[in-house]
Amino acid sequence: MMTKQEAMRYQDDFLENVQETASDEIRETYNRMCNAFDEYLSAVSDDLFQQVFRYGYEKGFEAASRAKTA
Repeated sequence: MMTKQEAMRYQDDFLENVQETASDEIRETYNRMCNAFDEYLSAVSDDLFQQVFRYGYEKGFEAASRAKTA
């Protein structure tokens, strides 16, 4: 039975001496994924801003209406 330390040595050896770098296809796909995620975060941020802006506008309008009637 292999000990955890032996397995870790094999892992270290693999990572340092055997593992190949990712192919161009993988790097390109990763970049597309990152770009898509950035676009998603931007869309979420824009949507949240619009919601907060509308909420603030409505609350400001309500406060102005109350001030006129007071």
